[in-house]
Amino acid sequence: MKLHACALLGAACFVVAVLSPVSSATAGDEPTYDGTKSCKMCHIKVFKSWEETKMAKAFETLKPGQASEVKTKFNLDPAKDYTKDESCLACHTTGYGKPGGYTIPNPEDKKAVKAAEQLESVGCEACHGPGSEYNKIMKDIQKSKRMYKSEELYAAGLHKMGPQACTDCHNEKSPTYDESKKFDYEKDKDKDTHKHEPLKQREG
Repeated sequence: MKLHACALLGAACFVVAVLSPVSSATAGDEPTYDGTKSCKMCHIKVFKSWEETKMAKAFETLKPGQASEVKTKFNLDPAKDYTKDESCLACHTTGYGKPGGYTIPNPEDKKAVKAAEQLESVGCEACHGPGSEYNKIMKDIQKSKRMYKSEELYAAGLHKMGPQACTDCHNEKSPTYDESKKFDYEKDKDKDTHKHEPLKQREG
């Protein structure tokens, strides 16, 4: 049974840049996921504001005893542990089922557990796409202080923000879908989102 973070919590999508890889891609590989916590290296204000959003707490709602009222309303078991339910993880983690994305860790493997924690919940790359390639460019931008255009990052795998970033989870397939509160991208995209900082070096 699919327990979508976006539909369950009514949260909108967000945009944050991430800069320090958990996994890496070699030349020719498709981009992989870097993890959300590394964004605070250069985007501390954005990161801290994201931490307060429902998106940042999406994985927690899968745990027993969490979001009990909502689960009960939609005939989900509040006492059940959904953290290993594959039908839930696509919308409660970042990159589940994709190269370098969230994987269910062996609890005895401390390294795997630590890596998984960086991809729990709806992190930066859930909306912006896997960052292993565009983050290399962003590191150069930070270091050189040069100007850049968005197209440069898009060519490296950065996703343009649009309805699909949200509606992949905000849809009628969710077990917590409420027709009376149907997601409207233009109206809802800025609800419960992180702080937005001006991008001083971006030309367009």
